[in-house]
Amino acid sequence: MIRGLGTVVVMVAFIGLALWVFSGRRKKDFDEATLLPFADDPEAIKHVEQEQASRSNKE
Repeated sequence: MIRGLGTVVVMVAFIGLALWVFSGRRKKDFDEATLLPFADDPEAIKHVEQEQASRSNKE
């Protein structure tokens, strides 16, 4: 019984996390987070932003 409840809790947590990650409302936050490794290099940030813009134009 306890194993079954544990499985249900983990499954609900997984589904909730998946919905949170793939939510359209979080896209801006995740796009900003993708630029964190390039925070010290303005030229790299510009390049990444251009790549993101070209991808969004293709969709």
